[in-house]
Amino acid sequence: MKKIRLAQNKDDLHDSGSDDLLSRLPDDILVSILSYLPLKDAVVTSKLSRRWRYLWCQIIRLDFEEKERSTKLRIEAYRSNFAESNSLRFADRKNFINWVNHIILKHQSPTIDQFRICFNLGKNAKGAIGKWIDFAISKNVQTLELDLRDDDTKLGNYVFPDKIFDRKCGSSSKRPSFDVPIRPHATSMEIKFLKALILKHVDVNDECLNKILSNCPVLEHLSIHGSTELVKAKINGKGLALKNLEFGGSCSRLQSIRICDSNIVSLNCKASNSVGSPITLRLDNLQKLEKICISRGYSWKKINRMCCQISCCIPYLQVLELEFRRPTAAIRFLPFPELPKLKQLTMKVRVYDDRSLIALTFLVEACPNLQRLTIELMWYFWMKSVDRNREVWQVVEQPHQHLEVVEICGYYGLPNDLELAMYFMKNGVALKKLVIQPFNEIAKLGANEVMEAHGATYNARHQLKPIKPVGLELVIIESSIQHFTFPV
Repeated sequence: MKKIRLAQNKDDLHDSGSDDLLSRLPDDILVSILSYLPLKDAVVTSKLSRRWRYLWCQIIRLDFEEKERSTKLRIEAYRSNFAESNSLRFADRKNFINWVNHIILKHQSPTIDQFRICFNLGKNAKGAIGKWIDFAISKNVQTLELDLRDDDTKLGNYVFPDKIFDRKCGSSSKRPSFDVPIRPHATSMEIKFLKALILKHVDVNDECLNKILSNCPVLEHLSIHGSTELVKAKINGKGLALKNLEFGGSCSRLQSIRICDSNIVSLNCKASNSVGSPITLRLDNLQKLEKICISRGYSWKKINRMCCQISCCIPYLQVLELEFRRPTAAIRFLPFPELPKLKQLTMKVRVYDDRSLIALTFLVEACPNLQRLTIELMWYFWMKSVDRNREVWQVVEQPHQHLEVVEICGYYGLPNDLELAMYFMKNGVALKKLVIQPFNEIAKLGANEVMEAHGATYNARHQLKPIKPVGLELVIIESSIQHFTFPV
């Protein structure tokens, strides 16, 4: 293989005959720029001139994502019969694996910042994936992401190779399913440079999780989505560098998450198990924990129970995100702890009817120093029998002294969300901005309901503008591009 030829003199800098600003830049800056291009675009630059021929081989970000190929694979698999589908998948996966292998054989930088694989792969490609992980570790990778979304659930998830922590050198791996380049394994049981590990549709069991935490001394971000083997996750020890922890997707066997004596700053628990019951949270002595996200659409009683489980962190929490089904007025009788330091609250609420949403404000009242509130209303079916003439409830007086920004997503202009907007207009003593996003994008519309969605924008403008208090900025978002702002 030819070695990279770095520019040594003025002639090399202008071997393409151009005198543009880009050509005058030194190679290390050009490599940095190439590292932020899509990988295939970076490789194409090798055709520009002699100087550019091997520059891409030095890039420090290797992002292997084939969106078009993955989409095509899913569509063809859906349209084809079982035999044809398997044949298409095998061919496409082999092409993807060969592409990755070709790139890493050419790669010459001694280190990489990011190594990312995003493609439909499963157990049948474990040999290739294992070699890629070894390659990334040998390059002192800082961010490693495996997003192996596999539509064929019968094959099962790829299992993260925890044996890499058990060996000091050499390999005892079986021959892989496809030809892969031979690369040395890490020479130490510790992966000393890994700062972020993101595993999606990759199986990690309890023992493997413990090995990851024990042998990655500078790991700050860990994200596990869709693992079918994790049962009782345990994270403890102030010696860990871990700051951000995420569990998401369908973790079918996950029962509990226990975190104690840790320096974690953010916990995101959006995982669900196969039985649909809340995952038990056991938190203790987490004085740096400032942000918690619990998002799985449980009933208010279950959410309230989970919040009681995090009671030790309440004095430190500044950001809280919850997803739950529409609560009833009965929540006022459920014990809910006060959140004295909470500054930002997001509530994602599943709404099934047109009954009042004022009960949501009871949670807001538990946050005396709240500064920003976001309420996302998720309508899960079109309510054709709603009573648009239902009398709007009288808004109670409960001043919020520090609330500055309120955002309501999924506004329809029905009595229930109008009541909610009126409540904050009246009680937001320090309220500076009210943002209304009509009809949340995740709602499922039919062909005859599109006009109703446009009507939501009309309702927001004509209902709220006349009652807007003086000094309040009202922003009504019509789309991601166009929105209406009514000045103070």
